[in-house]
This record gives sequence, C-alpha cells and structure tokens, in this order.
Amino acid sequence: MKRKLSARRWLVFLLVLLALLAVAFFITKYYLSQDAVTEREKAKLPTLSAGQSPVSSVQSPTANPSPSINSIPEELNLDVPFTPQAPHANWDYTHEEACEEAAVLMAGRYFRGQGISGADDAEKGLQEIIGWEKENLGFFESTTAEETVRVIKGIYGLNAQVIENPTVGQTKVALAQGKLVLSPSAGREIGNPFYKSPGPLYHILLIKGYTKDKFITNDAGTKRGENYPYVFKTVLDANHDWNGGNVGDGRKLMIVVSR
Repeated sequence: MKRKLSARRWLVFLLVLLALLAVAFFITKYYLSQDAVTEREKAKLPTLSAGQSPVSSVQSPTANPSPSINSIPEELNLDVPFTPQAPHANWDYTHEEACEEAAVLMAGRYFRGQGISGADDAEKGLQEIIGWEKENLGFFESTTAEETVRVIKGIYGLNAQVIENPTVGQTKVALAQGKLVLSPSAGREIGNPFYKSPGPLYHILLIKGYTKDKFITNDAGTKRGENYPYVFKTVLDANHDWNGGNVGDGRKLMIVVSR
C-alpha cells in the first residue's frame, strides 16, 4: 500500500513538473516572439539625429519660427540616452514609482549633452531627482504634469510647458524643433507586452521621434524600452494626467521640454 501511495505521489509530482515546464516554455516562446516583432520594428526606424533643431535644415527658422506640419522632416529620431526606471532590475516600491524620474533624467541628460553611462549612473541620477522631489514637493510618487514641469525646471533649469489636448501634428513640430515631449499616460491602456502585469496605473512616455504612423519613445517601463515605437492612436488614447489616481479621466496634456 505504501509503495502504491509513493508511486502516485511521484506521478503527481512528475505531472506538475511537466505542466510547469510547459507553461515556462510557452511564456518564453511568447516573449521571444514579442522580442522579435519589436526588434523588427526598431530596425525600420529612422537614423538617430543629434537634434539640433532638425527643422533648420528644411528652411530658415527666422523665416518661419513656428514651422508647420508641412515643413518638417518626414521622419525623425532624436538621440536621447535611455534608462529603464529600475536600472538594476530591482522593481521595488521606489522603482515601481520612478517612471517620471526616469523620463526627467533622460530629458535632462539630453539637453546637457550628456549620456547615461550605465546602471550605476542612472540609479544615481534617479535618486538625486527623488531626493529633490521629497525636499521640494514632499513626495516623489505619481507627479502630475504640472509637478513634473516644476521638477524639470528646478533640477535642470530647462524650459517646460504643458500643452492641452495635444495632437500628432503639434508633437511632431515640437520634436522637429529639437524639443522633447513627455506624455503622462494611463499605463494599462498603452498595452506594452513587456510591462509587469497588469501594467502601471500611471506612466510617462518620453517621445523622441516619429515615423509616418508611429511615435518613437524611450519607455522607461521596460528594459526593452529604448526606441520603442507606438502607433499615434495608442499614445493619444492613453494620454491622461494623474488626476488623483483616477487616471483614465485625467486631462489630456503633454509636456514640451526645451533648452
């Protein structure tokens, strides 16, 4: 009798082990296929630009200081340094909440002409921003667009302004002027397959370029987020401010950052 029970236990153990291996196999296969799709899309993106007012190569900025959608490059991809919001892949509470800080860090380094040399450098930069926020705002979690503007100005001395009800055209023109655009978002509406399920309630995308049908972003919510493309509609539909946690009903607005 004991031998029969022992044999049954081993059989159950083997069946459970096989089931777990099968689940792991299909999960790995899914992410590998998503990786392949993402890498194929990235391979089609325009060449990186240093971003010194790309529109100036199209026409003289003095002749038209506010270029129209018809006078800008067809495609653009500004060379903005990237870091995930958890540089050392430590997704603790602080780093789960650090997407705004990562976007600010990338923008700040870009306009200073500095890169991000690695995980240690990124972590140091994030902690400096978090420290500034705690001292000047009293918190660092889920900063609204207006609060994020204050952070950008306070730490980096950059120009930053909020535009309401942003359009694809407005965003493209800003990028063509060498500016960056930060898009506060209802993170679970973005649909990035590499987010930790169920995805962030609130998130900020750094928009650094565009193609004919997609925005090119540095998405700090995943280590795969460098040059991550999203179709225009995805970004605009997900675009919402924090709104006290009711993000889906938050205002539609973006932050335009420049020197």
